[in-house]
Amino acid sequence: MQRFGFEQYGDPNVFETIEAPIPEPKTGQVQLQVLGFGLNPYDASLRRGEQAAFRKVKFPVVPGTDVLGRITKLGEGVTDFAIGDLVLNYRPIGGYSEYVTASTSKIYKKPTALSFLDAAALPQVGLAAFNILHYMLSLKPGQTLAVIGASGGVGAILVQLAKFEKLNVIAVAGAQHHDYLQQLGADQIYSYTDDLPDSRADAVVNAVFGATDHGASLKLVKAGGQYVTTAYADVDVSSKPGTTHLQLNPSKDYSVHDGFAYLVDVAQKWGLQVRVAQSFAFNVDGVIAAHEMLETHHAPGKLIVMQDRHVTHPVRKDINQL
Repeated sequence: MQRFGFEQYGDPNVFETIEAPIPEPKTGQVQLQVLGFGLNPYDASLRRGEQAAFRKVKFPVVPGTDVLGRITKLGEGVTDFAIGDLVLNYRPIGGYSEYVTASTSKIYKKPTALSFLDAAALPQVGLAAFNILHYMLSLKPGQTLAVIGASGGVGAILVQLAKFEKLNVIAVAGAQHHDYLQQLGADQIYSYTDDLPDSRADAVVNAVFGATDHGASLKLVKAGGQYVTTAYADVDVSSKPGTTHLQLNPSKDYSVHDGFAYLVDVAQKWGLQVRVAQSFAFNVDGVIAAHEMLETHHAPGKLIVMQDRHVTHPVRKDINQL
């Protein structure tokens, strides 16, 4: 089988095709034929070597946390899944492959409510939004959540989950995204250049890549509220006494299974939009092109590498048409 990885850190052209045996599932695992995988900014950071001080990896490195796959083999003891099942898979690494193995605790059956593209794009951003809302924050129906960077991957899912939970949602993003945020159900929508209301939100999530929000989060959060950043940020909350700053980090408390179950429930009962910016060919050239796009300020949405024959609706290839 083919995997797409790199033997050295660098620009997108370090990616190469790596021939490897098809992995066999162990007890409690399944073997997946990968139909598509999503790209995340972390993948590019890993490729550039920026994670080397925090995460020890062995070369060749094969990135990939978001996978949509078809089960092709069952490991011993697996009874809740069958060969042929289509599943979402969230994994620590290795998704840029034709085949992977995965623990049954890290997969969930794809509902018909999600297209193939949406399913490949959902795992990382969906689980991050779920963990923020259900593990980090303590909000009740009727309270107000402000989402900064609401048009991005995590932000857009968070807006939808918050509305499902009957929260009032303030969304902050570029002016060009206001129509999209209205579709997602945001109650109040602002641009970064607007005069934002002071101390309006019980909790604020800064989902901006790099956490650069021009002061919007501290402006919106109430004294005594909660302020979450999805990217590392040195935050001074002294201007809002009693406000707690929380950083989204991996935690043993988080459950991939519970997160997927919740996201699928929302998709079936409420609907869940996952914005996909562009789909690329399932080969090393497609991976390189996707990583080149990942380095730019591309149209909002996830970048996906997908097996063409498994796409269930047309994929717009020209990013300028989005």
